[in-house]
Amino acid sequence: MSLTTILLIIAFIAFVLAAIGWGYKKVDLIAIGLALWVLTRFITELGHLDLKIIVLILAFIAFVLAAIGWGYKKVGLVAVGLALWVFAEGVLGLIT
Repeated sequence: MSLTTILLIIAFIAFVLAAIGWGYKKVDLIAIGLALWVLTRFITELGHLDLKIIVLILAFIAFVLAAIGWGYKKVGLVAVGLALWVFAEGVLGLIT
């Protein structure tokens, strides 16, 4: 099993635990699953550093901050991470 497969399995487990309502303090399991999922995306493409990889790393950071419960005023960090991810995969994916 590769590292990306293991990370995807852990992300799946985090999503399942979030779906059944399990939680621990301020930990956001959906953000953990999304962080692991985006981590697998940029690990596979880490051989070359371009704008897409940088934006994916920023999305990963936003998901990690959301997962630990950090917030800034009314900014939804999961939404920020998803917006960065869609920008990287959609817009920048079409350009390159």
